[in-house]
Amino acid sequence: MTTIIINTRSIEARKMVEFLKTTRYSRVIEENTPNEETIKSIQDIEAGNVNSYKSAHELMENLKDSADVYLKDIK
Repeated sequence: MTTIIINTRSIEARKMVEFLKTTRYSRVIEENTPNEETIKSIQDIEAGNVNSYKSAHELMENLKDSADVYLKDIK
């Protein structure tokens, strides 16, 4: 028996794991599988769908506006 560890962060690696699942001579044991929301977030990050801010103050202003909540200015 041989153990192979595959980092499934890349599309190619995930395809390899899916292929191995279809073979009769391999058994895939997955550990620490993230939930769908986490997978979607990772895919968004890999696709570059992220927000960036020049400062913590700018981030807090954006969060305040998004949440429609009054917060005192953070300096």
